Amino acid sequence: MSTSTAIVSHSPVLPLLIALLTACLTLLSRRSLKLTISLSLLGTCAYIASAVSLLFSVQHGPLVYQFSAWPAPYGISFVADSFALLLLCITAIVTAGVLLYSITTIDESKQKFSYHSLLHFMLFGATGALLTGDLFNLFVWFEVTLMTSYVLVTFYSTSKQTKAGMTYVILNLIGGAFMLISIGGIYATTGTLNLADLSHRLSQPDLYNISMPSVILFSMILFVVFALKSGLVPLHFWVPLVYQAAPSPISALLSGVVKKVGLYAMIRIFFTVFPSGDSTLPGELSILTIFGISLFILSATSIIFGGISALSQDNIDNLLAYSSISQMGFIMLPLSLAALFPSIRQMALIATIILTLNHSLAKASLFLASGCIKNAIGSANLSDLGGLSRHSPILSISVFVSIFSLVGIPPIFGFFGKLHLLILPLNTEPIQTMYSGLFILILLVGTVLSFLYAIHLWNTGFWGEISSTVSDSTIPVQNQYILLFFTLMLISLGVGFESISPLIESASRSAIDSSGYIEAVLYHR
Repeated sequence: MSTSTAIVSHSPVLPLLIALLTACLTLLSRRSLKLTISLSLLGTCAYIASAVSLLFSVQHGPLVYQFSAWPAPYGISFVADSFALLLLCITAIVTAGVLLYSITTIDESKQKFSYHSLLHFMLFGATGALLTGDLFNLFVWFEVTLMTSYVLVTFYSTSKQTKAGMTYVILNLIGGAFMLISIGGIYATTGTLNLADLSHRLSQPDLYNISMPSVILFSMILFVVFALKSGLVPLHFWVPLVYQAAPSPISALLSGVVKKVGLYAMIRIFFTVFPSGDSTLPGELSILTIFGISLFILSATSIIFGGISALSQDNIDNLLAYSSISQMGFIMLPLSLAALFPSIRQMALIATIILTLNHSLAKASLFLASGCIKNAIGSANLSDLGGLSRHSPILSISVFVSIFSLVGIPPIFGFFGKLHLLILPLNTEPIQTMYSGLFILILLVGTVLSFLYAIHLWNTGFWGEISSTVSDSTIPVQNQYILLFFTLMLISLGVGFESISPLIESASRSAIDSSGYIEAVLYHR
């Protein structure tokens, strides 16, 4: 094997190794804050470079790494395809923004002690979850991400943070227990945990003596776990509590990164693994039919409930938390149609991916902006604000662009997600008119609610005369420039949408290409 071939064959694990190495080095360099920050920044840059390089490397097919050279399905597989790596890149970008913001806002003693290593351990867990090729290791990576995020949520050990952290960890541990039960059940039923091998066996259930009703039962338990991790109604109640209590950069990570890991797992399991074994039960019920109907109900409820709840909030973090619940509903809604109607599956995945990328960038920007406001003014209540658009133009522009990108106003990036959502029902067959009409109604009502809470945020906190609390405050310029970075990304991705469109289309194809995934993993040599 040549040197170049060896490098390519090991490249799928490079982001994982960089995150782990950076976490360890920042932990060992705690005596020098400058060294810790330098290593953290260097590691993040290396991570971004490796993720972007891999993204372009897999445009012609996935890269697979087998740990210890054990062939699949016996060894541990890492699968780097367009879908996983596009989310990996956005994870890296959000983490970089959060890191830069944290350098000037997190207490130096906390940074010096463990903050940077925890950030990179969280990145390590998220990376493993996005790249792993088997169910049990997906559970392991989820737990790594959960433990680090729990410590970060309770970072300052206030009573509010401790309460929120305990709620967060208990719910996720319960979810983890059910996930483990589901994984055990799937293994007992199918005889494998490797995702590619599972997909292959489900395509021939009679040959492998697989009971499809059992698979459907355990898959729906997984669905409930992923819905909990994504914060969908009625499993949303941890979101406002945690987002308000956590430090702002951690809320940005939870919304922009951790939630997306649950979303990724849901798409990978239900659209890469299960379609090949989408056998029907009596009454023509299949895995994807049950999944699609269930997800449609939860997504629609999340959109409406989150939007209405956000309208009544005076606290910025609470408003953003309920907005996040609503926006996750928008992200999941096209997946329900993708599950129910195979003819529009890729188009629906494109809409979901655009909305996911937009939400990660916009919500990270908004939570960091909230942190700037709280640090400068001492309050996150909109009633204490006023006139921020005159006082801090850069911050105000960033908030305006981010919140209205979530609404879907052109030419910002979020507009293209809402446009693809609107196009979806127009491509369904006449027999599907009932679903299409309901889909459009939910989309319109949800968008109006999004617009109303965006106006509420802007008019109450940013418009009008400068209040006394705002006039006496100073928001660090360097933090405003970090917000400006996210703003420029949202505008650039909107104006230059055609340039990123091929990457999104490639990601959507790889997410639903069961046969390509099976061939890459099982016949990888």
